[in-house]
Amino acid sequence: MHGDGLPWRGTDDICARGYLGRDTHCGLRLFNRHPQISPDFEAIMQGYPSLFTVRTVLQRHSMDTLNSQASPLSTSSFAMGAASTPRHHLPLPKRIFAYALYALLPLAALHYLLLSPPPPPLATTSTSTTPPVAAVAVARKAAPRCDYSEGEWVRSASAPRYNGTSCGSTIKGGQNCMAHGRPDTGYLHWRWRPRGGGGCALPPFAPGEFLELVRGRHVAFVGDSLARNQCESLVCLLASGFPAELVRGGNGGDGGDGDEARKFRRWVFPSHNATVSVFWSPFLVNGTEKSSSSAAAAGAGGLDHNRLYLDQPDERWAGELDGIDVVVLSAGHWFLHPAMYYERGEVIGCHHCPEPNRTETGFFGVFRLAVKNALREVITRAARSPSQQQKLAVVTTFSPAHFEGEWDARDACARSEPYAPGEKEVGYMDREMGRAEAEEVAAAAADARVRAPGRVEVEALEVTAMAALRGDGHPGPYMNAFPFAGGERARVPNDCVHWCLPGPIDTWNEILLQLVKRWRDSSK
Repeated sequence: MHGDGLPWRGTDDICARGYLGRDTHCGLRLFNRHPQISPDFEAIMQGYPSLFTVRTVLQRHSMDTLNSQASPLSTSSFAMGAASTPRHHLPLPKRIFAYALYALLPLAALHYLLLSPPPPPLATTSTSTTPPVAAVAVARKAAPRCDYSEGEWVRSASAPRYNGTSCGSTIKGGQNCMAHGRPDTGYLHWRWRPRGGGGCALPPFAPGEFLELVRGRHVAFVGDSLARNQCESLVCLLASGFPAELVRGGNGGDGGDGDEARKFRRWVFPSHNATVSVFWSPFLVNGTEKSSSSAAAAGAGGLDHNRLYLDQPDERWAGELDGIDVVVLSAGHWFLHPAMYYERGEVIGCHHCPEPNRTETGFFGVFRLAVKNALREVITRAARSPSQQQKLAVVTTFSPAHFEGEWDARDACARSEPYAPGEKEVGYMDREMGRAEAEEVAAAAADARVRAPGRVEVEALEVTAMAALRGDGHPGPYMNAFPFAGGERARVPNDCVHWCLPGPIDTWNEILLQLVKRWRDSSK
């Protein structure tokens, strides 16, 4: 059994795991070696009629060849088994012509196979009264399904929609880089240009358009402090055009992971009766967080590792899913800490095992399982919800950190502009975390089509590659206000994980707008 759960082995593995339609030889080999799966295979290959045309012609040609070998002049004697029937020889010129004809037939068949275009699909009966030309025009109007995950950062003269003053009460202090004295502003003037161009340019964020799309709806961010970072970005972008009211939680505290006032906040936009919330859930599933390092160092009896109950939903957000229309999941960095993992009340593994005689499992598989179970919970509850309103589940993929040296070194993340294309590769861990999320999103989307058709769509907001290029977009030493006011310091705490607001993370929400737009278009 492969890691993806498919029981394919050996050379057939490549054929069976997604490459069937790309290589007709591969498809024929699988068909011939495994006749017991041929009905499923044939159903999969309905979109490739040329493959079965090839097979049919080859089978017919094989029979013709066999018959011609039995009797080049007459197939009737072979068919009737009359071996003793006397042969009637043709005159020599006719015999030469017949031999030539039999020799040319296979060449003609080969020419047909190699050079003929695939046959058109079978005509289907339609009850539509739309003329074919109009149907083509409608299809061309459909918005392209753009891939924003690959591209480059390009300079932009446009200014951010908000700043540390206009949205200062919403932004966590440690991410309000301008208010904390960061002197350079070049990091604010870059835009993401998706690769490929065409109709997939990424437009600037439009507050009115976003709010119109979610009029009367609830958008919720679920996850760790990066989820909160993205939520605060969205609120500031929206508030640049329409007033927001904080109706739950507060703006007090330091905004750290222990800041209860900021863990669960909710804003409403009265102009559109739209709601934006953030739910603290660093594991996406039920878990107990480790105590702060200061409490552990003080010997206060706190927990020095996380505990994750992978088969239990985190009801703090899952319990409110009936009232949420768009849920954005974003987590990952908390999985890097020491942890014990549980299922059905039993320990199934650990990372940097804090207890003796336990199996070290690492965190990649656990992270994947947490994302999978969180998405499954969204789908399950959507399927049984009395509401007929369609939901959208989005996973913002892993956002890399940029510590270039020790965390308290003065230049831990001191870049002033993005990496150029090809200058910075996505690290192994970052790539694996993002890949796991993208794969689980694809699996969940397929699951939703079966278990909750028309109830929920699942999308990936793939930011891992674009975020990896933005080592300039973190608060760095400006996580604290005016860190060099007393002069230069060799050692200073740095935040090279979260993003300045405004900053690169605003682009995440530009893409989110496009995902929401596509979702609303599909539900009409």
